[in-house]
Amino acid sequence: MFEKPSKLNPALIAGLAIGVVSGLPGLNLINCCCCAGIILGGMLAVHLHKQEFTGEMPPMESSDALVLGIMAGIVGAVSSVVVGGLVTVLFGGVEERFIMKFLEEFFSRMEESGGMPPGSVDELMEQMERSFEESRTFGGILRNLFFSLIIYPIFAMLGGLIGYGLLVKKKPAGPSQQAQA
Repeated sequence: MFEKPSKLNPALIAGLAIGVVSGLPGLNLINCCCCAGIILGGMLAVHLHKQEFTGEMPPMESSDALVLGIMAGIVGAVSSVVVGGLVTVLFGGVEERFIMKFLEEFFSRMEESGGMPPGSVDELMEQMERSFEESRTFGGILRNLFFSLIIYPIFAMLGGLIGYGLLVKKKPAGPSQQAQA
């Protein structure tokens, strides 16, 4: 009987895909929908791993999908922080400038319509700017990595289990298993 294939390559590929989706401005909006990019990365890991199985190997189990999701999530968290950092270094705060412009316009309209107290827009914008500046510090990057290392593996694991349920065909129960039921 052959051993199961290694989980490392599928987890690395799927984790890098998670990192690219989560780290690139604009594309990272996919994660606004229940972390869809991370979940899809977990499903991708299961799909890639399933492709490596042959008929002589033991079948893929849900525990394999669980481990694949966790591994892909960890790689995705680290690669997301790296990709996001590279984008910020190369292009500056593209996403931050867009968000600041959008929020300034939104808050100004709220203030004009009476939905916000007069003069509060400037204070809110200063707080947002401080928040963005703090996120670019070493401590902010470490905090982002810490939370990513918690969130990404959970959602990628969920994606791996969903992928297992959707992609892995169950073998019909044999006569001895049916007699036990």
